[in-house]
Amino acid sequence: MLSDRLGESAMHIHLPKPLHGWREFVGEVGVIVLGVLIAIGFEQIVEQIHWAGEVRSARSALRGEMQQPDRVFAYRVAAQPCIARRLEEINKLVEQAAKHAPVPRVGSLIPDIGNALNDNVWETYRASQTLAHFDDEDLGLLGIYYTQLGNIRRFEGEENRDWGVIKVLEGDPSRLGPEDIAGIRVAIQNARFDNSIIASIAADELDYSRRFGVSPPKANSSRLKEVCAPLRVTA
Repeated sequence: MLSDRLGESAMHIHLPKPLHGWREFVGEVGVIVLGVLIAIGFEQIVEQIHWAGEVRSARSALRGEMQQPDRVFAYRVAAQPCIARRLEEINKLVEQAAKHAPVPRVGSLIPDIGNALNDNVWETYRASQTLAHFDDEDLGLLGIYYTQLGNIRRFEGEENRDWGVIKVLEGDPSRLGPEDIAGIRVAIQNARFDNSIIASIAADELDYSRRFGVSPPKANSSRLKEVCAPLRVTA
């Protein structure tokens, strides 16, 4: 009968046997899996070594770049009281002119208030994957440092505009009218704030970079001598 034949056929169906038995088969599979795991692990080690090298290079490049802004920051911290004193001298001249009192002629007023702040290396690494492999502490310091660098750059731009207004005082202050006096008064107040906030942020920047491994520079003595000199006035 058909059912007997089907039953007889079913009784003769066997699972395929590996050539050397199940133990050998499992062993061979294990060797393959182990090889794959070793290959993956080796690849990960190679990648870690690669990124460790990239991080070292990036850290060195960033430390090198930070030295330039740090020189500016060290100068601004040291120059802050001298710039504040110059603004006080200018303010006295303005108030004399406002009262139509005798005022001496004034020479160059604008002090040396800093330089351009470079962040090209930082921006280059921000566009790559390297920063993702920095540890959290270093990445946090770098993020704050370069954010504040941008803030100082903006304050410097405002400061330059304020000193541009104050520059009107050069020459014979007695020629100035009420509108000129009013504009200079506002610019002096703004410049005071700019000078104070820039010096404060600059001091923090020096601390951030020191914690990142950059030695704080000394302020340029010749620049300080110039900015701390009295105003050039003539009778």
